[in-house]
Amino acid sequence: MFFFGKRKIFLTIMIFAFMGLCGWFWRHRESVPFVSQPLSIAAAPFEYGVSRAAWAGRTGIDIVDQIWSNWEELDALRRENGALRAEQTAYSEILAENIRLRALAGFRQGYTQFSLLGATVIAREYGTWTNTVVIDRGSASGLVKYMPVIVPEGLVGFVSEVYLDTARVQLITDPRTSVGAIVQRPASRVVSLVQGSGSQPGTLSFVNLSREADVLKGDSLVTSGYGGVYPRGLLIGQVSEVTDDPSTPAREARVVPAADFSRLEEVFVIMSQFERTMPEDIDATAPRKEPPMNPNEKQAGVP
Repeated sequence: MFFFGKRKIFLTIMIFAFMGLCGWFWRHRESVPFVSQPLSIAAAPFEYGVSRAAWAGRTGIDIVDQIWSNWEELDALRRENGALRAEQTAYSEILAENIRLRALAGFRQGYTQFSLLGATVIAREYGTWTNTVVIDRGSASGLVKYMPVIVPEGLVGFVSEVYLDTARVQLITDPRTSVGAIVQRPASRVVSLVQGSGSQPGTLSFVNLSREADVLKGDSLVTSGYGGVYPRGLLIGQVSEVTDDPSTPAREARVVPAADFSRLEEVFVIMSQFERTMPEDIDATAPRKEPPMNPNEKQAGVP
């Protein structure tokens, strides 16, 4: 045991002495070249490895720092881009609304014979058997049932339900709706009913046409004024096809609505009711007002 302990002490002393000698030689390597050169050669790989490791560490830290900086900059650019896109969308919407409102204002000035009230569509309900929209005007704005609703392109429908601040508009494409129509072409002037098509949603049918009726593809249909709901002369649509089924006693025509219901945003409600004055009351102070008929029922004066 004692011998083993003395050997350990001796080895320790020798190691420290060797390290001290190496340190002295390294410090005086220029004056003792035969020692410094082997030490330099032996230490070169270690120095190279340490320097490369230090360089790689610094480079890695710089790369990570640059990536983090670029990520923050990219995130800021993304947020700025999103804000600019939202702003551009808002400006585009304002521009589109401005264009629509200018068109509506010009249309309103051209229809001075009517008292028009502007309204915005706030809800839609399109189905096989119902086609309605909800507008942001109601009885508080003076709306009553059966008032006609139009857009610059043509007829939209009529007010079917009235609430305090909203109203439901039944569109002419609704299968329940019937509109008295007349062919605008002077050589024709055929009068009949236009109804919403249940089999082809979004289209209209000019029904109950006699086989001799002068109705051609491309004819424009306007309201006939019968029934007291729709004023005369409002554009309904254009005939796209005339069908002739020998098994049926009457013909009918497919009609493309003039109004684009897929882009319906603002509408006009005709507040003034259709009035007629009888010849014997021509000097009367106030003309008689006919109550409007239900547009869901057949109107007088048409088959």
